[in-house]
Amino acid sequence: MGLNLLFVLLYAAASTVFSNNEIGEIYEWRRQSLPTLLDAHTWLLNKPSFSRGIEEEDERGGIKTLCGIECQRGLPYIDQYEQERILGYETMYENGTRTHTDVTLQGFNMTVTRAFSQTRKKRQVYGADGRFVISDSQFITNYPFSTAVRLSTGCSGVLVSPKHVLTAAHCLHDGRSYLEGARRVKVGVLQLKSKRNRQGRRRGGRQRGGRKKEEQMEDGEEQNSIDGQVRGRRRRRGRKEVVADEGNLDEFERGEASVKRIRRAAEPRKKPAFRWTRVKRTHIPQGWIQTESSTNAVAPDYDYALLELNRPIKQKYMELGVAPTATPLARIHFSGYDTDKSLLAGQEDEKVVYRFCSVAKESDDLMYQHCDAQPGATGAGVYIRLKKEAEHAGGRGKWQRRVIGVFSGHQWVDMEAGEQRDFNVAVRITPPKYAQICHWIHGDPSHCKEV
Repeated sequence: MGLNLLFVLLYAAASTVFSNNEIGEIYEWRRQSLPTLLDAHTWLLNKPSFSRGIEEEDERGGIKTLCGIECQRGLPYIDQYEQERILGYETMYENGTRTHTDVTLQGFNMTVTRAFSQTRKKRQVYGADGRFVISDSQFITNYPFSTAVRLSTGCSGVLVSPKHVLTAAHCLHDGRSYLEGARRVKVGVLQLKSKRNRQGRRRGGRQRGGRKKEEQMEDGEEQNSIDGQVRGRRRRRGRKEVVADEGNLDEFERGEASVKRIRRAAEPRKKPAFRWTRVKRTHIPQGWIQTESSTNAVAPDYDYALLELNRPIKQKYMELGVAPTATPLARIHFSGYDTDKSLLAGQEDEKVVYRFCSVAKESDDLMYQHCDAQPGATGAGVYIRLKKEAEHAGGRGKWQRRVIGVFSGHQWVDMEAGEQRDFNVAVRITPPKYAQICHWIHGDPSHCKEV
């Protein structure tokens, strides 16, 4: 990948995500209070059924079109009882058992105004394929591209904690039953291959017995070359010196350091490969699941699932967030494993596909856009980049990326006067959804009071 292309890519990742952003006006991640979500009752369900459902976007779950912006204006507001029903969830465990859990919400705000906006002005990339194929080992295994994971079902996902991956529900469940691939689903994370010398030592590492047992890597598994947690820490002992990135500042903003990284990347010593991990349990919101008595018209709004891994991934993850609602979104980003780009026949090197684009329309629960994407990208984490609040008066907050949605895929959308238009659609993380996902990750309400 040439220097010019990399600078364009990094500049896009560093640029502003909101429309109407005037000079001197700063958009930040603002603290928001969350409703408290508590488990009310859990009971055992029958063993799950599995189907060989077609996973193409236009056929999954029997849903052919979406109720668009104009259609949603006529829908009734969701009261607390209905919201609690929708946020109930099903859990499938590794041994094949599954449970259903009812929840209660405390502090649910019923007076939130349903917002609809159309913010599209000029596309960032129009006509030609606007995706960036990331294959360089120094980028593909570095934040934020390293947070993109691949599911064994053929979808993408995003690492949102050391042991949790957020993805699309339809990658595992078609709305009525689990897909056959969900029976023994695994998650693949791209990491650099570990190499050993003749004495059994890793280059740049300790002797085999020098680490705790649980920190050792098995033969054939890969280890990331960048810690990502300590700013300014430098790796030595035979490895090329790489500065770890804690501050969420794009390499573009680091000026000369970026050029040095790119030059080092031109001389790769290791190739990235997938390290696969089994899934311990899968959580799916009741809002996605259809029953015999209801086709669940809100299902597209809840096309997300959380996977808990059997073991933690020792690399930087991307935090969850709720996009501010005061100003319409203008640009979003996501990375995934589009099958036409990341799995090219005859190509040995693994690739991540990154893209950014404008948001055409948005509602409380969905983002309608035209990001270039192909099958395999569904389930990717959609993120934006804003400044954190300053820690003290007069200070300046650091830039931070956060996942604000899940890419659901291509959909035909019902518009005015019976017209249908096609969009690529992403599910938006709202405060109630955030409270639910946070509950799945932590299981402790004290960790999920605000975002």
